[in-house]
Amino acid sequence: MYRIVKESYNNFKDDFLESNTREDFRYRIMKPFEIIFDPNQWEKEKASESDQFKKVSDFLYYIDKNILEFPRFKVFLRELDSRDIKGKKYSVLCEEEKEEIVKIFKMFFSLTYWH
Repeated sequence: MYRIVKESYNNFKDDFLESNTREDFRYRIMKPFEIIFDPNQWEKEKASESDQFKKVSDFLYYIDKNILEFPRFKVFLRELDSRDIKGKKYSVLCEEEKEEIVKIFKMFFSLTYWH
């Protein structure tokens, strides 16, 4: 699951880079998630408690606490946990951002961005 999401994330990001639409809401809310695919970057951002880290961590915490509502995330969260990537509540994401991020991850899980 982790590999599928990682490659889907890269394809998603590339679509925005190719079309030069980096200011798009969906691109901006997903940009911080690049750190979950680079363990060294995750540790660096975690140590400094960067905004990027807080956004990702806040989302992972939200999903974990609502896993019954989002059962497709269970395996992915377990794989992140095995890489010592865990969520923590920071309350930095608004509901609109959380909802859109969930939609995008569901597209990753359903292979929409798998090329």
